[in-house]
Amino acid sequence: MLHVIILFTWFFGGLHSPFFEYSLHSGKPKKGFQANLPARIVKGAQGQYHLTAAKGKAIGPDIKFMPEFQAFGWFTSKDRVEWEVDIQKEGDYQVDIIYSVDNAEAGKEFILSSPTSQLIGKVLPSGSWETYRTLKGGKIHLAAGLQKIEFKSKTQFKAGGAILDLREIVLR
Repeated sequence: MLHVIILFTWFFGGLHSPFFEYSLHSGKPKKGFQANLPARIVKGAQGQYHLTAAKGKAIGPDIKFMPEFQAFGWFTSKDRVEWEVDIQKEGDYQVDIIYSVDNAEAGKEFILSSPTSQLIGKVLPSGSWETYRTLKGGKIHLAAGLQKIEFKSKTQFKAGGAILDLREIVLR
């Protein structure tokens, strides 16, 4: 049996061939499964903080980064995203959330929280999972300094439901 496996892998170019879509040494994820790279968020040139999905840390059983949309897909109420943000100046910040949601899943509540405050809002319909919109979420008071900011569902819902697909949160 071992000789059949060896011949089969040799015939198709070995384990590094496109046929297997796998490489033991490349360190690259399989096509379609690229991961995001969590990174510290700092104030941008326009004076805003861009908490993108590409720089957030996904925590939970089912949350996935979708590279084709540069967004996190939400699948359970147990999932959340965290960012490490270096806020330069204490104050009230306007929160804009760039997201998509199927109209049937809209209406759930979210929580955006920092160590010192939180903002609760409702996810409005965007039209479809592929249609992204910007929600003016309200204001959150943030202390100066390095801190963790977290986004999650406030609404508990059954498996198979979703709160939204999250592309970015802008603090201004």
